[in-house]
Amino acid sequence: MLNRMPGLMRLVHYNRLHFTGDMTAGLTVAMLLVPQSMAYAMIAGVPITAGLFAAAFPPIIYAFIGGSSYLSVGPVSIVSLMSFSGVSAIAQPNSHHFLELMVMLALMVAGIQLFLGLIKFGTFFSFVSLAVISGFTSAAAIIIALNQIKSMMGISLSGYTNIVDYVSKLMHHATNANLYTIGIGIGSLILLIVIKKRFLASPGPLIVIVTSIVVVNYFQFYRNGVDIVGEIPRQLPDFSLHIPSVEIFLSLFPVAFMIAFISFAESYAITRVLASKENEQLNPNHELYSLGFANMTSSIVGAFPVAGAISRTAVNHQSGAKSNLSLLVTALFMLLAIFFITPLFYYLPEASLAAIIIMAVSNLIDVKLILHYCKNLSSEAVLFLTTFLVTLTVDIFLGLLTGLSLSLLINLMRRRGKIISAG
Repeated sequence: MLNRMPGLMRLVHYNRLHFTGDMTAGLTVAMLLVPQSMAYAMIAGVPITAGLFAAAFPPIIYAFIGGSSYLSVGPVSIVSLMSFSGVSAIAQPNSHHFLELMVMLALMVAGIQLFLGLIKFGTFFSFVSLAVISGFTSAAAIIIALNQIKSMMGISLSGYTNIVDYVSKLMHHATNANLYTIGIGIGSLILLIVIKKRFLASPGPLIVIVTSIVVVNYFQFYRNGVDIVGEIPRQLPDFSLHIPSVEIFLSLFPVAFMIAFISFAESYAITRVLASKENEQLNPNHELYSLGFANMTSSIVGAFPVAGAISRTAVNHQSGAKSNLSLLVTALFMLLAIFFITPLFYYLPEASLAAIIIMAVSNLIDVKLILHYCKNLSSEAVLFLTTFLVTLTVDIFLGLLTGLSLSLLINLMRRRGKIISAG
């Protein structure tokens, strides 16, 4: 039993000397996760409470089942964007049906990941070029950042279609921007940049949230048109899940499969690096199982699809985590935040959350790699640039699908070439 739950096995044989490091790391990640979970719920188009729930419960399941001692499972920017893009094509955002489909999507992602683990799909991951993942995440990060500019300006816009059309709409509506909102947004960004340069494990998001709440409340900027979070309920809206029609299931399946794949790719990429550093044994197929059960938990509590976050996982490791107890500490703090701290976020301006999102996803845009591939064309460059450009200018799902198909085709041609040369 314990062999199938490496996380639980580590907790049973826990080394007490690791306690201080795990506590420190767990609390540090929690300080980062509270604002991120709220911000990523905005990206997904669901209530902020859903983001908090997704950050509190799935990590507990992963901590017991998962193979990594450091992976911070919860809401992530890329998966939140993919979830919104997929569900908003079927249901109106912020509607009852939208939330119902988002929960259904998390359950479908869970089922797909469990099935992929069963058929040993994890070993297939080695055939997919990392250039495809890098190209997709870089483009998706730009899309996420662009989507937040409207909140930084205090204007309303229709959803993102392509970069040219969206930038045109931003410029057209610029005259309607709220100056108070712009000031808060830019001020939040500057503060985040300054703090990031001073600290390794940046407390910037938490400091920005506290500062912006105090400023907006004291000067009553909400009376001048600054959008605030307002009251955050401590439970999700009541809704009942129905068995989806075949049409809706088929509409959601491609989205669910893409999310299942990219969430595993993002999670496994960072865990593989840390596992090699710490001499941990990591089974990619077991990681698929672990993420599948984490997404199932997210669906059960009424939240949206989750994944392992690269940035939070790195912070967890750098902050002194030695075991998966740090993941449980983070989850416990998130539960305390849901039930006792949420009233304090009433005057939190949405522009500050947008600034936190922009700062977080900026780390995913690999400018040096983009310039390198533009100067040095190779098969990897073609994969990266094709995925990047199609995702940015056409459609996020088509971009990922194009990159994956091209990667498999190039690998197949290479293998065939080796077989012919060997013959």
